[in-house]
Amino acid sequence: MTVQLSKEIVARFQHYVDTFRENGGTLSTMLQLKLSHTRHVIRNSAEIMRLEEWTQTDFPLGETAALLHDIGRFSQFAEFGTYRDSESVDHAERGVAVIRQLDILRKCEGADARHLIEAVRWHNKKEVPAELDTFSAELTHLTRDADKLDIFRVMEEAVRDGSIARDPEITWGLSITEPPNPRLVESICNGEPVDYALIQSLSDFIMIQVGWVISGFHNISALRIAAERGVVEFRRTYLKSLTDSPGVDRCCNAARQVLDAALLQKRME
Repeated sequence: MTVQLSKEIVARFQHYVDTFRENGGTLSTMLQLKLSHTRHVIRNSAEIMRLEEWTQTDFPLGETAALLHDIGRFSQFAEFGTYRDSESVDHAERGVAVIRQLDILRKCEGADARHLIEAVRWHNKKEVPAELDTFSAELTHLTRDADKLDIFRVMEEAVRDGSIARDPEITWGLSITEPPNPRLVESICNGEPVDYALIQSLSDFIMIQVGWVISGFHNISALRIAAERGVVEFRRTYLKSLTDSPGVDRCCNAARQVLDAALLQKRME
């Protein structure tokens, strides 16, 4: 993919997003949040590609996958008023449908278009299919890692500025008072992919993010970025303001060990 073509795709994406603007040309708070998220995921993708020493010719594909990964979120929220897939639609499949309907990848070579579609389709699933071709899998993992890194940021900013209380849809309107689901805690500590159906409370929502550190990242550079940003420490502190469950320290200690191992490997390289 050329840089020029990637710029054309950015313009098509922006034109599509603009169709959701309200009178006065503004996006609703939740849609603006998603647009901001997309821009940060692009930056995270670029940082991971740099650290993982991707070739410069592949950078436009990595950044385009990040640009398009959540394109399905805009019509999802406009139609259903929620970002919770279980109560609306699979936003990744919706994204693939939007990309095809609008022919956003026109002029894109067949292989490049296929790689991008696969990255969008699989970025939100529990696991990446083993049968994906090598580059589609790497692009998907890149997008998943960059996405998770920014979800960390979104949650942290929502806590700091109080929007987590003002806009409960950010965390699916979950109960604040319930302790973590014991089944979810066990899955996280065992390093297993967690079924999102187990999420019953805000504590679960945050614990899932701790679980990503243990088993959700593919690129070691993404783990190092997470460590540098203090994601486990923030979640430990915030979770303890919500619950006195011993599962918090169990999961956070396991996540911290993973990050320490990633940082140690970096020092030994």
